[in-house]
Amino acid sequence: MKKIYLALLGASMFSGVAMADTVSCYVDTQAYDEYRENQCFGGGPLSSYRQGAIVFKVNASKPIQSVTWDIASYGATPRPNSCNGNVCIVDVGRGEHEVEGCVDKIYYKDYTWADVNWCATATANYWAGGHSPLAESEGQ
Repeated sequence: MKKIYLALLGASMFSGVAMADTVSCYVDTQAYDEYRENQCFGGGPLSSYRQGAIVFKVNASKPIQSVTWDIASYGATPRPNSCNGNVCIVDVGRGEHEVEGCVDKIYYKDYTWADVNWCATATANYWAGGHSPLAESEGQ
């Protein structure tokens, strides 16, 4: 019985760690937005005064003090002062954008740090007005 208990305890601890250390993201829409691990999709119409946004979040097994982010994409701009903690907001304009948000270093609140390479990829498609370019190309 003791061996079974220890095996279950070890398996549950391992599965918790495997799920914890990732990067999640969502593409900002007019609907409810939900973080997805490793990859996310979304978009919608943009008015002339609004930019689209992609939000990345690091999920770590320990409390985070700060994070070093690496954002890779042409035309994507990290929002000023938004990419120091466990969240990074990236502004994008109209059109289709693929943005990769990676975490290079994590500094934990217990004064330890980790050199990691956790990433998530976001695909966003924003267009002007209320008509989707996909609907027009399909003849709808």
